[in-house]
Amino acid sequence: MSEAFKKKLMEYERGELEGEELALFEEELTKLEQYQEFLEGHDDQQPAPVMNEKKQRRIIWRGKWKARFQTALSAIGLFIVFTIIATIISGLYYQVGSPNRNDVYREIIDLTLTVTEPYGYIGASSGSSIGPYFNMDMSRDLMKKVGSESVKVGELNVKFLFSFMGVPIREYNGQEAQNSTNFYYPTDGDDYLSDWDQLEYLHEGTVVSAYVSFDQLMETRDVEALFADRDLFVEWYAVDTGLSEGNDVIWNPIGFPSNPIWHDDDMVLIEKEEEKTWFGTLGSELRSSPEYNEGNQAMLHEQFMKTLYFLKDHKRKAENLMSGIYDLEEIIAYLEENGVKNYGAVITGPTKEVLKLQDEPRIAQLEVDEVAFWNWE
Repeated sequence: MSEAFKKKLMEYERGELEGEELALFEEELTKLEQYQEFLEGHDDQQPAPVMNEKKQRRIIWRGKWKARFQTALSAIGLFIVFTIIATIISGLYYQVGSPNRNDVYREIIDLTLTVTEPYGYIGASSGSSIGPYFNMDMSRDLMKKVGSESVKVGELNVKFLFSFMGVPIREYNGQEAQNSTNFYYPTDGDDYLSDWDQLEYLHEGTVVSAYVSFDQLMETRDVEALFADRDLFVEWYAVDTGLSEGNDVIWNPIGFPSNPIWHDDDMVLIEKEEEKTWFGTLGSELRSSPEYNEGNQAMLHEQFMKTLYFLKDHKRKAENLMSGIYDLEEIIAYLEENGVKNYGAVITGPTKEVLKLQDEPRIAQLEVDEVAFWNWE
């Protein structure tokens, strides 16, 4: 806008223009108004500026990754919440109750090994670990006793999902730990080759554990009397279950150790302590097994039968642990009717003391299980 036009505009506003000069200026203003209307109308018809295509792709890419990141954060958050809730539920599932599932499953493992493996009673405590997703792992040392020392020969691992038991996994510490040693059922047939020669070649400064099979079924008290005056120790009694008759070799024996098989509910409360805290009452208990007089066969048999009845109530888990524990109902019925009798035993002691059993007419077979340097006490 020029200075002359501004001056004219000010004079027009003050009313100082007259005549032809006023008419010309008003005509000029009319033209300016029409031009302004034209420009405004033309601007409305102009298309919006187009965004750069590369910038559009960048915005879309950022939007996608932002959505993915938010989705990932939500999934992680839900996973953490689920893990916390599942961990709490798992702990309650296995730990709540009296007895709780943790204790029951531990006892199933311990008692099954005690009656199906000659050294199963050694190291009877099982370690357990409760996982966050309704699962629990249990482990147990597999032991053998040679002379006066117990040695670890492997480990048993069992996994649980809720109450479902997985396939037990046995891992041994060496090939020698997996050697198969058997009992032989009393028969009138040919004798099997025993390991007497092996004992003769072993040095006096050694101890052995061995499976001995009898020439007839024997009462437990008679088995004890057979070894009473010898420098030997009876580890385990192999019991006639009625299922082995007609089979010379016993592949899956069932029996009991030389001390009673105590259950959790057999333990006697000795001492109990309780302490009140801000979060409740904390307590501890000291329990001990009942008194046992050596040679009390009635108690040995009573606890053995109690164990079989307990495992019958948990038959599927017991069978899963050891195939030799099948037909528990039939085994229990046979023992209730015929009593507990033994066709063999596992013994340990000095090598030359075990060798003296070669002259014992009641010993039909002997198989050496393990040999160790002298540790006899």
